[in-house]
Amino acid sequence: MKLNSIFQSIQGEGRFQGYPSDFIRFFGCNLNCGYCDTKYTLSGDSFYSETPEEAAAKLNKTGVFDLCVTGGEPMCQEDELLKFLLLLSKKRVSLETNGSLELEPLYRAFSAAETDSQLYFSTDWKTPGSGNSVFDERNIVFLRKSGAGWMKFVVATAQDLDFVEEKLQLLDGIETYLSPVFENGKEWFSLVEKFVKSHKNIRLQLQLHKILGIE
Repeated sequence: MKLNSIFQSIQGEGRFQGYPSDFIRFFGCNLNCGYCDTKYTLSGDSFYSETPEEAAAKLNKTGVFDLCVTGGEPMCQEDELLKFLLLLSKKRVSLETNGSLELEPLYRAFSAAETDSQLYFSTDWKTPGSGNSVFDERNIVFLRKSGAGWMKFVVATAQDLDFVEEKLQLLDGIETYLSPVFENGKEWFSLVEKFVKSHKNIRLQLQLHKILGIE
């Protein structure tokens, strides 16, 4: 596997926000979003290679229940990613993905194996402000029927909020978060807050790790 880093921190986003968590950051991505805050994982030589067995052995020793698999885009290394996930022991795994690739085959293979870990998908639906409005809509059906994750919109502009307004009607029954681009500041946060107040099926999410100033 091509990795950028393994580290411990606090989960800053999603359903398990605030819990202590291990993180494994995969290298490489099939998109290049304008607001990406991990561009160092997209290209170049900021990676090292490790087998699924080596990475899983490290993380199984930490004693931390939560594990965030992030990137980059972990699904770009799907075969090795699955091998890695199946080697984990007693972990609650959140897999952060940009939503452009189909998720159900990985989940089906994971669920069919004998494992004592849990797998959830933190699934982006890229807005126009990302510069990559790419999404595999099969993931909507998958999330609804499986309950194995949630949807997230990162919003940078008023046009992005219009985009979310349009897509929300498709997401009944799916836990959904709205995350303002942190660097846009408090005025933007206030506008996003007003949007959330006017909708019953979405939650405001601020990136806790950036508020705390940690990785």
